[in-house]
Amino acid sequence: MGDTSNIPESIRLAAEQHGLGRALDLFPEIVKAAAERGLKPLGNHRDVSSLMAPAPIFNPARFDHHK
Repeated sequence: MGDTSNIPESIRLAAEQHGLGRALDLFPEIVKAAAERGLKPLGNHRDVSSLMAPAPIFNPARFDHHK
């Protein structure tokens, strides 16, 4: 089992909330690396205008096939 003493408390809490407490106990460095990678932004969004890539609109009525 790994040493979880150097894992930040935020990563420990997030792992527990998502049911990954056992994985954190067994593989602390892997869970820590995955959490740090998941917290990084996907890319540079400074050059993307909202007009170039507008946010999608969710319409639940599209999925209602009972009518």
